[in-house]
Amino acid sequence: MRATTAMGRRRVAVACIIGNFLEYFDFGVYGFLAVAIGHEFFPGGSSAVGLLKSLAVFGVAFAVRPLGGVVFGLIGDRAGRKVSLSASVALMGVATTLIGVLPSYAAIGIAAPVLLVFLRCLQGLAVGGEWGASSAYLIETAPSDRRGIPGSFPSMAAALGLIFGALLSLAFQLSLSAAALDSWGWRVPFFVAAPLAAVGLYVRQRLEDTPVFQELAESDAPRARLKDALRRDQAKAIFVTFGFSWICGVGLYFLGTYVVNYLTATAHVGGTRATVLTSIGLAVYCALCPLAGRLSDRLGRRRTLLFGCLGHVVFGIPVFMALGTGSTPVVIVALIVFAIFQAPINANTSLVLIEMFPASTRLTSGALGFNLGVGAPSGFAPLVAAALVVSTGLSYAPGILLVGVALICGLILLFWLPETAGRDLTLDVDATKNGPAPTIAGKVTEVVSP
Repeated sequence: MRATTAMGRRRVAVACIIGNFLEYFDFGVYGFLAVAIGHEFFPGGSSAVGLLKSLAVFGVAFAVRPLGGVVFGLIGDRAGRKVSLSASVALMGVATTLIGVLPSYAAIGIAAPVLLVFLRCLQGLAVGGEWGASSAYLIETAPSDRRGIPGSFPSMAAALGLIFGALLSLAFQLSLSAAALDSWGWRVPFFVAAPLAAVGLYVRQRLEDTPVFQELAESDAPRARLKDALRRDQAKAIFVTFGFSWICGVGLYFLGTYVVNYLTATAHVGGTRATVLTSIGLAVYCALCPLAGRLSDRLGRRRTLLFGCLGHVVFGIPVFMALGTGSTPVVIVALIVFAIFQAPINANTSLVLIEMFPASTRLTSGALGFNLGVGAPSGFAPLVAAALVVSTGLSYAPGILLVGVALICGLILLFWLPETAGRDLTLDVDATKNGPAPTIAGKVTEVVSP
């Protein structure tokens, strides 16, 4: 396989981080301004009802993520990782900017929430293709025994985007009156998407495609088709990908967008303090992602993923009980505990996503399984969590949901996840079967068929 220089890997890292940052900044802004958006597009009724409707629209984008994963995955497998990356960041920038200029319900009636849903679906299509393509770029250009840190960059960049979205939203909340924020202030952060998308597109256009795709393009192998990615012999790998992606998405959206609303609506924490506390939790998670990625190079992907799932099963309910107190030091400790178990899951998601599948259908098959997990089942988790609190009266009800998802996903991974660390990414073979033994920390380990 062609070698990628250190400078080339740095350029790839910058290009991918910008895109992941942008897409989760856009999603984060929506989550942090959900109350104001609810007032503008879903007037009438209580604030709680408006928030639930706004969170429902937040989840709608995730319902179309599998479609985006397939579309952009096919583009990446057929035309190249570079084309897929460029197209996804451009679509995300356009859709997010248009949300910023969308007329309110008071101006155009029912057409306002309909258009909002449509633009959220475009965002879902874009983000559905972003994660797989950026992961492929980062991991296919990394040395086989040091993929962990670059593989963690998408998760780290997503956290940075959410933090920036949170702090920018906070700045507008502090500097504007409630009326001004509801009428026009919430729109301004969405305009940031345009220059960020332009920068991301420029940087990505200057990249060469990955060595893996270049070798595929020069080979006599036919271009990937959708039916190739959906072969029966890849069904288990797609199912396992769904397993680790579901807990990846639920944990990230809880930490990144739901906790701030939970702290304000359930724990009765002020909006400013809730945003700052959530940002602290995200910053800890962000710092832990590269450490978790590097650790998985030494211990393997299975162990680190299972560690994260087990932690959520044991501490999921206590974490939300602590969050429900509203006490600043208790909330910080709870968010740190949450981050300690979420970082190993998310940092390894990109790695296993790429290492699990053969090169020619890697983006299509992987993106389908990934977006089935982080799509609707994860995207609607904040809505389900909020509804559970309202219907049961239990402040720790979201923890029950987290424990349930972590338990199901943990069992899927325990029984069917093979160890993928060190696999040769150029081999266009069925990755669900026993392949070449990977090397972890200099030792040959057995590959277990899922």
